[in-house]
Amino acid sequence: MTEISNARKEEIANSFSKQGLMKTFNATLEEVSAGRIMISMPYADSVSQQHQYFHGGVIGALADSACGYAAITLIPNDSAALTAEYKINLLAPADGNRLVAIGKVLKAGRTLVVCQGDVFVEAQGKRTLCATMLMTMCVIKNLGHK
Repeated sequence: MTEISNARKEEIANSFSKQGLMKTFNATLEEVSAGRIMISMPYADSVSQQHQYFHGGVIGALADSACGYAAITLIPNDSAALTAEYKINLLAPADGNRLVAIGKVLKAGRTLVVCQGDVFVEAQGKRTLCATMLMTMCVIKNLGHK
């Protein structure tokens, strides 16, 4: 993979900071590199289900963002990437104090980018894989913001 410039990393961080859902989750963009993104978020009652685990929808949204931004690292600056489809497998209860999502590009094409996202739950110093996602992103000409 090619390296991405610091200016591009800054653009990605700026874009991430505008994500309302990620703000709601108190998520942090931890790492940005070509074809790879890491995002984390802390546990809160507002993102839990009835057993006080992280809610599956939260896990999916975090993986979606990690994969989406991984795709964005490899597309032209004047383009955007939108989720076309994904499949997620929830592998273990997300019982812990922090989630970490790692999005990786498997294949970057001109109009479609296929990504894999792994989500880990951290508890008592241990990291456990709790979900894995396979996603397709559609590359479009950036139409600007509403």
